[in-house]
Amino acid sequence: MEMLVTKFSNGKYRNEGDLFAEPISADNVKLMGEMIALQALRNVKKFDMKVADRLYIGLIKDLHHMGEIDYIVSDGYDVAQTAICFLYQYVGHSVHEIYGKDRRGKEITIKLACYREVDHFINLLRNRTDRRGTVVESNDFTDYKALPMDPVNCFEQEQTDYSKYDELVSALQLSALELAILNCYMNGMVQSEVCAELGIGRGKINSRKASIRRRYYDLYGAL
Repeated sequence: MEMLVTKFSNGKYRNEGDLFAEPISADNVKLMGEMIALQALRNVKKFDMKVADRLYIGLIKDLHHMGEIDYIVSDGYDVAQTAICFLYQYVGHSVHEIYGKDRRGKEITIKLACYREVDHFINLLRNRTDRRGTVVESNDFTDYKALPMDPVNCFEQEQTDYSKYDELVSALQLSALELAILNCYMNGMVQSEVCAELGIGRGKINSRKASIRRRYYDLYGAL
């Protein structure tokens, strides 16, 4: 299974745990900021499908195409830049080091402080586009339980060893397209994002998903 962090690091990191286990450096701070931005937007878009979802899809496209000549990045990449600039102040430190105390007097890590900075920026963008003048409450990143799983995995709740998943997928004998669709969903994408990423329609995606499900049932029985 190829996670987004694996793809964008050219295979250097197997998952986000590997990435954030390293001290912040000039070599990894960009990728760290991008992954934090993706997770923050993924969390916000659960209740904001208008602004946050647009920023999230834009950022996904940016990460896949920003190396192309004349490609213009979307507003979504501003979220990543906010995280990158924040983390760059702490080059040489671990994201798990204590940043300081929040308003409640609780110690928070550099990583959590970065999430809060990004969340504040996202809410500024959301409030700016809210024509009704409604005040939108910000997310409370008090601890890691408030964040999306890192990395997103819909098979087990907290899994860092993907050998079991790799063995399962190998047994299914999926086609290249079926494997690509499965990987997209395992990376937290919704159907519209999978369509945009792979350039195929909803009908083809649904038929391939049904095929994957049938093979799984044949091998392992109903979930």
